[in-house]
Amino acid sequence: MIGLARELVHDPSRPNKWQAGASENPQFPKFENPPEGGVTAWYTMQLTEIGEDREQPDETRLKEAIDQYDERDRHRTEQWKAHFGL
Repeated sequence: MIGLARELVHDPSRPNKWQAGASENPQFPKFENPPEGGVTAWYTMQLTEIGEDREQPDETRLKEAIDQYDERDRHRTEQWKAHFGL
């Protein structure tokens, strides 16, 4: 499932291409020296951008994706704390 979701980040029309008989293999970005957690953060933020119909960050902005991911987690942590009275 993760591999499929990652391909859909790069080419949301991939299922239509497969259904039409296209057999090209997915092409995933290659990250040189990514920071720890950088690739996961990048894909997570890509999926978030797609889900919110916003412009997607490009492959060169790993640090920005990590910062956005961390900020989103800080915000969600505060929401959960408030919800549970912590």
